Amino acid sequence: MNRSLGSLDWSLVQAFLAVAETGSLSAAARQLGTSQPTLGRQIKAVEAQLGAELFHRQPRGFALTQTGAELVGPAKAMRDAVHQITLTAA
Repeated sequence: MNRSLGSLDWSLVQAFLAVAETGSLSAAARQLGTSQPTLGRQIKAVEAQLGAELFHRQPRGFALTQTGAELVGPAKAMRDAVHQITLTAA
């Protein structure tokens, strides 16, 4: 990895998780309320920050690489933690 995980932007993790769960930029963009080009840039950015390819680009969408698949669990745990922080703060 090129950078420490402490510097990983949560919005990039959200983008990764949305694409991982939906399998496409368009569905993930709808889920997050953002544009497909923005989401594409975010996926490239998270891959660059981690120094790893997370998805195989396919004609009909995105499939997780082995590394991407291994990161889904920690990304979901991060999402759960952010949700818990929001609930606790409220």
